[in-house]
Amino acid sequence: MSNPQSPGTGREPEIRGASDRLMVILGQALLDEIEQAESDGKDIMAWQFGALDALTKQLSGAVTAVVTMLKALSLSPQDFVLFRERVHQQLEPAVLALLHTELSKVGADGALPWPPGEERGGHA
Repeated sequence: MSNPQSPGTGREPEIRGASDRLMVILGQALLDEIEQAESDGKDIMAWQFGALDALTKQLSGAVTAVVTMLKALSLSPQDFVLFRERVHQQLEPAVLALLHTELSKVGADGALPWPPGEERGGHA
């Protein structure tokens, strides 16, 4: 990216390290809360869906913050496309893993309707 404040300026290991640490902290906090709720005899299904709802809200807020940041950076179309590709590369494995898990729960073979590794178009 041509913007001097962009993450592509050699700060990626530092950013990834912070990201990994925050993922551990958030994951541990969720597990601690769910385990405490379970030991208190609370409805675990409600806590699981509550955790999913909270994470969805957090993701929505994060995406909103990124869009706000991108507007302030005035990225060129090429830089925006690069950013979009990086976001896609980060999200696709998790979304596909969830899709495979849910397909297997309903008895499907988990095969996606397109060959593995094939790039799919989209609006992301």
